Amino acid sequence: MSFDLTQNIRRHSFRRLLLAVSGGLDSICLAHYFICNKEALGIDWFSIAHVHHGLREGTADRDAKFVEAFAKAHNVPFFLKKLDGDALKKAEGSLEENARDARYKALEEIFNETEDPRLRGDDNKGIIVTAHHAGDQAETMYMRIRRGTTLAGLRGIQEVRKNIYRPFLNVTREELLAYARENKLEWCEDESNDDVKFARNKVRHEMLPLLERECPGATAQLCRMAAIADRAYKKVMKKCDTLFTVALCKEPLVKEIPAYAGMTSKEAGIVQCITLDKKKLNKILREHADADLSEMFRLWLSEQGLRFPFGFFYGESEPAHVKIPHRAAYRRRSVAKIGHTVQICEFSTPEEAQKFVSCREKDKGL
Repeated sequence: MSFDLTQNIRRHSFRRLLLAVSGGLDSICLAHYFICNKEALGIDWFSIAHVHHGLREGTADRDAKFVEAFAKAHNVPFFLKKLDGDALKKAEGSLEENARDARYKALEEIFNETEDPRLRGDDNKGIIVTAHHAGDQAETMYMRIRRGTTLAGLRGIQEVRKNIYRPFLNVTREELLAYARENKLEWCEDESNDDVKFARNKVRHEMLPLLERECPGATAQLCRMAAIADRAYKKVMKKCDTLFTVALCKEPLVKEIPAYAGMTSKEAGIVQCITLDKKKLNKILREHADADLSEMFRLWLSEQGLRFPFGFFYGESEPAHVKIPHRAAYRRRSVAKIGHTVQICEFSTPEEAQKFVSCREKDKGL
């Protein structure tokens, strides 16, 4: 691994790490690298976590035991979380996505359980570390471009997002193989990774190799595109903050809604809520009437944790092409014009979001 990688990890100043280790090549290299470079990386404490999805008979148990033995051999604390495989199979939606979401949730639970109460503030600065590498980045970019995406999607996998850190995004699988051979590392092969009925596996084993044969260097270019989009996105968000933060109200005025009178946000099922001043927002839109701010507004809300689909705020006849619905719900999120404000909230359930926008109080539009 390069000196640049060490420097990049050090600049984040993470002190406490939970390494997500599946037992495969990528994660074993990750764990070994951090074990061998703990002092150089400025790490105070780290542990290894393994998530057993309950989806593979035999080999899943083998992987869990292998990772536990690896951690024990290197004197690293080990944590195991077992999931309900049958429940994952029966759940609606993609098994791939359900398993991924459950895995991240399990890692978050382990991370919270291992927090050192003796450390406070910056001294307890920690994060979950995964072994996503350049190949994973290229696969993600290919899949998003193929199905259609926006500027946010073109950023690919983020190096740091929420409580997840991915230090190997610029490391290729070939480099990982070379590192493993050099250090005489052993790892487990997950047979499910070869099953092309899963979308990502099909991209990995069939589509990207074909693209690489037709356009040599395409994989590297996809990673480069992600890096360029990420830099552009950060500049766009900086501009969005300058524009829309001006319209933010200090407190969400949920108490103004008759159906929620006397209820706290928690009692109403509200997870998150931001309130915008209608007049200030209207002024911003009119000052930029020659531009289309709809996508910028949507992206800005996404960064606040309130995601809406592409085109949700698009209205060609509106000032600056931004259309603020009078009352509308999308899954667990809602938009409602109430008095002199625009309230955008995230609820615990879609039903609560719909109830919120179904209140009969009538307000003038923006």
